[in-house]
Amino acid sequence: MHRKIGRAPQFLTSKRAIALPVSFLMLFVSLTLIVSATYYVSVAKIQARGKLLNIAVAKQNMISFENSIESAKWSLGSSIIYHFEDSGGTFKCYPASHHILLNVTDNHFHSIVFNSSVGRVTYELPPAEIMVYSFYMKGDRRALINQSTSSTTQLHLTPSTPAPELTLTYRPLVTIAETGYTQGKPVNTLRLYIINLNASETITAQGEFNIKSTCTSITSNVQTYNLTYQITSITVKAASDGTTDEVVLPVSSNTYGAILRIETLTCNIKLERSQGGT
Repeated sequence: MHRKIGRAPQFLTSKRAIALPVSFLMLFVSLTLIVSATYYVSVAKIQARGKLLNIAVAKQNMISFENSIESAKWSLGSSIIYHFEDSGGTFKCYPASHHILLNVTDNHFHSIVFNSSVGRVTYELPPAEIMVYSFYMKGDRRALINQSTSSTTQLHLTPSTPAPELTLTYRPLVTIAETGYTQGKPVNTLRLYIINLNASETITAQGEFNIKSTCTSITSNVQTYNLTYQITSITVKAASDGTTDEVVLPVSSNTYGAILRIETLTCNIKLERSQGGT
């Protein structure tokens, strides 16, 4: 009697031999997917950090650049060169941009005292998928200020499309003071201080580059009004890039009226490319 043995164990072994490679293949595919997903997440995080770093460098560039203009303005003939580090964006100077209209008025008269473009500087960052919020690094949205403690600078980060943008502009400062008597009337001197960049070069620059800021001139324009009535206040209105603001200032007068002297002081700053160092 012959007994057949061994076939069943051989059959079971062959089943086990097929099952093990399949399990290892599934494990390998799963690990590959996990590694790939982790890799792409890591790359995305690195790219996001890189874009945040570019924004941080660009912000510091523009703050330091504006500080260099501060060093030159209202100091006739002074100049300073600022070196921009590369933050992956594009620097642009628009001399004919940022139009400002200023007028002085009360219930009896109206006078336009300034009507011109004063220039604008932008730094356009590379397109970014990360969220960028709008905020002012210097100044605020007001088109006109009357406190010397406030900054005439407006340095603004905006989440523009398709890329975030840093914008630098300047707004007027207005002051008033009683400065004597004429014809028996108190003299009120109203001064408007304006930073004007419209003599600058039209500039487009990328990478590392130098920008020279020079105070080329300081001009004064005076208008005098003999008011024959009593007045207690005067309003200065400003319109710029779709924003309008006004400041009400006190005026000294008597029964004879008042003298209103309006002086517009303009500091002309020229921005240009430079090969020199800082």
